[in-house]
Amino acid sequence: MKKILFFPVLFFIFLLNIAGTCCDDEVVVTSTVDKIPDAIRSTLNQGTWKITYFFDSKTNKLNSFSGYNFTFGLNDLLTAQSTGLDYSGKWSVAKSNKVDDNPHNDIEFTIAFLSPNGAGLSEDWSVFEINPTQLRLRITGSSAGETKYLTFEKG
Repeated sequence: MKKILFFPVLFFIFLLNIAGTCCDDEVVVTSTVDKIPDAIRSTLNQGTWKITYFFDSKTNKLNSFSGYNFTFGLNDLLTAQSTGLDYSGKWSVAKSNKVDDNPHNDIEFTIAFLSPNGAGLSEDWSVFEINPTQLRLRITGSSAGETKYLTFEKG
């Protein structure tokens, strides 16, 4: 009787162990640009960028920025230009002072449009991936409890 009960219990423990280790909630990020503010600034100061993905509170907001070219200029000047429309703002990138165990939240990227409010862009984002042609940002635990995602690609 003890043998019959032993193997199912052992198998159940094995399954729990596998289930607990197979799926990590955090994305493993590989970046070809060092995740230090100066390297990120240097990458973004080159050329124009387009938003290729913007997901905010269960809504895809990519169409709000169709046709816009973004320039991350010197002195933290941010411009968004489209046919007949130009918007100015500020951007900054810095080491985060947040205390958490997530190494992917260590770089804070701030966007602040002066006018209009940036339709949801004006936020403090976390850099979770950067390479010479793409910048991926996110906000976890926003006011609505949702994760927001924003991707710029060199255009």
